[in-house]
Amino acid sequence: MPSADVAVRIAEALGVTVEYLVTGREQQERNASPLGLDPRVILKSLESLSVRDRKIVLSLIKSLKEIRDAEKKEKGEMPELVTKLS
Repeated sequence: MPSADVAVRIAEALGVTVEYLVTGREQQERNASPLGLDPRVILKSLESLSVRDRKIVLSLIKSLKEIRDAEKKEKGEMPELVTKLS
């Protein structure tokens, strides 16, 4: 069994978690959506798009967030804070 720091470097190089290296199973991603969408899969999909199409997707995401924030405001809830998307 490699040391922890070596295991971390191997996992990073392979794009998996250390848990996956040890157990063969992925841990539940903190950033994964309730639909089970892995952020790495989403990123890889975006990388395959043209710059024009990426801009369209980003515009759609921003619009959906604005709609969601407006709905939350109507209900008296706080909108989620998100880092700038552009």
